Amino acid sequence: MNALGSQPSKQETAIEACLADFPDHERTNVLGLFEKLCKGVTPTTTSQDAKKGHGDDQDNTIDPLQFNAFFNPLLPPPLLTCFRVTMQMHSAIHDSSSPTTDTSGQVNGGAGNRTNRRQGLRRSTCVDSTSRISKYGWVMTIHRLSKTSIEEQAGLSFMLQTHDKSLESFVANVTRAVMVFWLAGEVGSWKDIPEEDVEGTTGFLLTRHLKKNSGKSEFESDDEDDSAAGGGGGGGGADGLDKAGQDWLETATKRDGQGQPSGKEMSRSAFLNWYQQTVEYQILFTILIQNLFLGQSTLTGTDATNAGATPRKRIKMSIELENKLCQKNYIAPRIRDGIEAAPHYSRLLSVADFFQLRYALPTPTYSMTASTGSTKKGSSGGGGGGLEQIQSETRPTPPLKMLFSSKTSGASFSTLLQKISYQGPTLVVMKDEDGYIFGAYADQDWEQGPKFYGTDRSFLFTIRPTFRIYRPSQGINSNFQYLDSGTKTLPNGIGFGGQLRYFGLWLASDFQTGQSAAEPLCSTYQSPRLSKHQNFKLDEMEVWQVHPSTIERDDLPKHSAMDANPDAVALLEMANRKMYSKDVRTPENVYADD
Repeated sequence: MNALGSQPSKQETAIEACLADFPDHERTNVLGLFEKLCKGVTPTTTSQDAKKGHGDDQDNTIDPLQFNAFFNPLLPPPLLTCFRVTMQMHSAIHDSSSPTTDTSGQVNGGAGNRTNRRQGLRRSTCVDSTSRISKYGWVMTIHRLSKTSIEEQAGLSFMLQTHDKSLESFVANVTRAVMVFWLAGEVGSWKDIPEEDVEGTTGFLLTRHLKKNSGKSEFESDDEDDSAAGGGGGGGGADGLDKAGQDWLETATKRDGQGQPSGKEMSRSAFLNWYQQTVEYQILFTILIQNLFLGQSTLTGTDATNAGATPRKRIKMSIELENKLCQKNYIAPRIRDGIEAAPHYSRLLSVADFFQLRYALPTPTYSMTASTGSTKKGSSGGGGGGLEQIQSETRPTPPLKMLFSSKTSGASFSTLLQKISYQGPTLVVMKDEDGYIFGAYADQDWEQGPKFYGTDRSFLFTIRPTFRIYRPSQGINSNFQYLDSGTKTLPNGIGFGGQLRYFGLWLASDFQTGQSAAEPLCSTYQSPRLSKHQNFKLDEMEVWQVHPSTIERDDLPKHSAMDANPDAVALLEMANRKMYSKDVRTPENVYADD
């Protein structure tokens, strides 16, 4: 502030206007972290040396060396440079193009002010590695990345990515950094994120909007050979894209003769179009900003007072808190009771696979209880601005729970039935002996019967060798899911799509042989062959509960005399004959336990 009685400067007014948009706890973290970095001294710079040549503003600016030292454990070097240079450029704006204010003292948010900012940033591109970060540059950058409209956030993100080699490289580095927070302490550092997961997630994010705009079904490919092998080209490929999509992808992933990103310039409009349509990236980037600057870290000890601490042990939290964080996309939906520690959540799904499948799942709806903040199933409530606005447009998914694994539960069909019956919607993942990984999402509780059932929210998918989602074709049939056992006249096993004895995906009750019959495509899901061969041998299987069943335990079907004759029941049901004895169920136990 200026001397007593004087008017605040335009720069101070702009800072206060930005800070007014932050809740109290976020404002405290933004200012507290700035003050901490202002006071910090790097190992290579003494207090006296740092003050040389900077005048009175020295104590109220951040030395770039201190910024680097503080955030180096949390950010890959290229991304660290992107953030630092952008803050340095914002810090130089007030020297050449001060922000304008209206008569009420508020910063103008119209087109004129945005033009002034862009012109100021262009004039301030002369900043170098020694340029210090002012309070204005610090607050303005964080504010624009977290509290403004999607268009404003996209504009500043465009500037951030221009300091990396290419958009592909920038998104990969964001993925490395944010996955540490998204995994909520499962890994200790961005260096521990497997490179194949980074590549898989990056390819998914770069091509997500192109697959939608190309007029194809989700992740569809025109390559018949690739489709027959497992569903089409890879998540980062250009299969099925029109000329504009191929040109955009070439620009985003441009590489030199040595295979390194070459930094081919991308137009601002192309970047903004990608950013605004790729909600999954918006979520990840928002999580990164929340954790770095706003004190929302889900990591133990990693906040505005102790940034840089990256624990290597899985954090402990209550189930209620875990569910709430997962539903708001702050952390990955927890796969409970996994076989191995993350990032190997399961033996069949990698972090990248899990990330992509998560956004393919149907949207469960929830209502928040105002008094307790707990989450209940129901209609989704409205969202506010910023992160809440983004969250209301995404697909929140509760934590997954492992119901069955052939490696831990045993290769037994009867065990499978026991584990998955009446447990709610499930993800079924299989691996054949050729190494292909594929599966299905079943939207309804599993129950035995001689008929197909389910909803059109179900889908088939492939994970290896390529990632693809295959949703039902409208109006063809409703053969979504099937489960039967102990019937001599009908197939016994678990299946999806197609028709009896000619399934889009099938596993027989012997728990050894399976089928993916699709010549040329599965009639229900319009999917190609998922396994390498039409008839395959199962190597491994996992089933995950997506969210609990809505069926109360008291409403589960009870034993009937007809259950002892499944063949007779199947024939009568197929003939639409009334079975009077089937409705006579075992009575409730009226004897109290002693």
